[in-house]
Amino acid sequence: MTLNLKNKQWKEFVFEDFFEIHSTSSGIDRNKLLTSKGNIPYITRSDKDNGFDTFVSVQNNNYSTDEPNVITVGLDTQTVFYQPNRFYTGQNVQILKNDFLNEEVAQFLIPLIRRQMEKFSWGGNGATLTRLRRSKILVPISSDGTPDYSFMEAFINQKEKEKIEKYHLYIKKRLKKVKSPKSNLPLDAKEWKEFEIGKLFNLSQGKSKGLNHLNKTKQGVNYLGATNQNNGVLCQVEKDEKLMHKGNGIAFIRNGEGSMGYSVYKEEDFIATSDISVGYNQNLNRHTGLFITTVADKVRGKYNFGYKRSGNRLKKEKILLPINEHNAPDFSFMENYMKQLEYKKLSDYLKIKQTV
Repeated sequence: MTLNLKNKQWKEFVFEDFFEIHSTSSGIDRNKLLTSKGNIPYITRSDKDNGFDTFVSVQNNNYSTDEPNVITVGLDTQTVFYQPNRFYTGQNVQILKNDFLNEEVAQFLIPLIRRQMEKFSWGGNGATLTRLRRSKILVPISSDGTPDYSFMEAFINQKEKEKIEKYHLYIKKRLKKVKSPKSNLPLDAKEWKEFEIGKLFNLSQGKSKGLNHLNKTKQGVNYLGATNQNNGVLCQVEKDEKLMHKGNGIAFIRNGEGSMGYSVYKEEDFIATSDISVGYNQNLNRHTGLFITTVADKVRGKYNFGYKRSGNRLKKEKILLPINEHNAPDFSFMENYMKQLEYKKLSDYLKIKQTV
């Protein structure tokens, strides 16, 4: 039977009645961590990677690890994550415990907790431990009026099964699209040659002057900025034909802290900031684009804020590519090489998920 949230009765509970809430036991600043590597996660208030920062070894006696199977809350950053293992963390992290907590129940509760966190702001209604304790959480209940943890766990298991089935379907479709590629020579068996980016691509500069001139929307087109995260996408904005770039091009990031010198292949149409130049070549496709961006990123170390990747420098920038018998870039080799990698990875992923 398919479980449905609308068919359940829900009830509000005060946070401090629903959870045991206390500050972290470790509370160790990152600059005080021992340098030796270990296998204990160090959790921060970051909104990425489940709050994970690095692995550390056992610290000195002044710091103890926090217990596993808890939810961590960063009040000032409004971040909420489940921690399945013992861990160290920094300052200003609150720990939520519940005797019925497990990974599935936690994943059900976390979006509900985050919704309560959204009302916290620094504009007179700051996130404090007192306000967290007094907040209320709305959860499904059993016939006796108590939280229905069994339903929460079953609902998340149902969603996971749906996601895995969708994942399997996607992988199988990708495998059919890639097909079984031809056997290819290894990279070191090919002859390689340098090519100037300005001669290899038709380049055009991003047309956007910044997000202040655009309207953000979840149903818009991708907006590319000076970041190498999320394939260069900062957000989605309303479509503006005057600012659009066609897809099937490579976005070369010319400016931006930590991302200057990177490049990303873009399959879809998009809008880009003026800190980006977009390169087009008739031989580009998803596979050749990913091959070239991987190679192009090798040069990024030469750029910094004292030596920026200007438009002219980008044109003269050289990348090393495999060549064919005509001393031209061997796009067929690049495409087939990337197809081989993708086919192998997809096959491996499918086997792994089928054993779960």
